[in-house]
Amino acid sequence: MKINKIYNEDCFETMKRMEDNFIDITITSPPYNTGGKSLSTGEFYKDYKDNLSKDEYFNFIKNNIKELLRISKHYVFYNFQFLTNNKNIYYKLIGEFSNNIKDVFIWHKQALSQINKGKMATGYEVVLILSNNNNMIFDYNNFPENNYVPNIKKFNKLESFKGHGATMPLQMADYFIMNFSKKGDLIYDCFSGMGTTACAAVKNDRNYIGSEITKEYIELSNKRLSLYKNQTKLF
Repeated sequence: MKINKIYNEDCFETMKRMEDNFIDITITSPPYNTGGKSLSTGEFYKDYKDNLSKDEYFNFIKNNIKELLRISKHYVFYNFQFLTNNKNIYYKLIGEFSNNIKDVFIWHKQALSQINKGKMATGYEVVLILSNNNNMIFDYNNFPENNYVPNIKKFNKLESFKGHGATMPLQMADYFIMNFSKKGDLIYDCFSGMGTTACAAVKNDRNYIGSEITKEYIELSNKRLSLYKNQTKLF
């Protein structure tokens, strides 16, 4: 399998060609089952409906995490947001993978007022950090000398992309890559989107693989990646 490439296919097709422990860490954010529309742009996704039944969505995410744990040598960083139509599923998944969750990272966001009267303003998203054990010690790491790597951080989205608002901040992908991987490691994102994880990998001298079903997103990701690849050649 070629590395430093985003494959235009379903992630299960990519992963089935990978041996156990093929990649070092995974950083990803799945579709949130929002009924087909991006939460931030209100636009429909191009090639994925994102409106599965609760049972279908649970099995989709469960099987996705199981495969990621199989192919990831060290850790899986799995970002999601609790929403009305998915929170029961994620509570259930947390129980399902209780023996694999090493820690929970909180992405601190700007809390925005809600349209729905009586609903609290949500100011966070969750990243489950999974591995083959639930020990809270990270034996494989690139922590600074002072060992200060907090499990809650504020990241702002500094980039936006027309037609794909559900992008994680590049800063967050940077944070996980810098602290939990080493130069030359292989980083995977099974829902590559606009290539944020891949860009952070290139920026930090890591290799990457991505999977993305929408060809247009891959073309835009490759343009974005070319800027980071050109920057690294300057040093």
